[in-house]
Amino acid sequence: MVARNCGLSMVFFSLVSSVAWTAEPDAKLPPLERLEGIEPKRNIFEAASAKQPLVLHKVEKAREYFEADAIQALGKKVDFTQQIVLVFAWRGSGQDRLEAVVAESYPEQITFRLRPGRTRDLRPHVEIYALRSNVKWTVR
Repeated sequence: MVARNCGLSMVFFSLVSSVAWTAEPDAKLPPLERLEGIEPKRNIFEAASAKQPLVLHKVEKAREYFEADAIQALGKKVDFTQQIVLVFAWRGSGQDRLEAVVAESYPEQITFRLRPGRTRDLRPHVEIYALRSNVKWTVR
């Protein structure tokens, strides 16, 4: 009887721990991934900036800012159950650069920083990132 209860408790413990493990974002996903080749609609410049990105937790919200083909590409690259999407959009110098620094910890901490260019021409910039949902991030 004791051996049988011990076996049942082992099965129960393994089931509970596997369920608890799947609730967390997959650690195999990179903390930060820059998404290339996805173009938003022009209204993205009203919703996002270099200092205040648009945060997308669900693909339904993305429909407002992306065309159907871009949403399909976004759906292939991002798992919204484990990741969020940050969209930075601004007009600035052609030399503007958005840098992302990842701190070495778990969960990782990411700091975004805009390095403004020296020219005064106004060019559109759009940078899209997928972040693991447990990652902490800030913009400076």
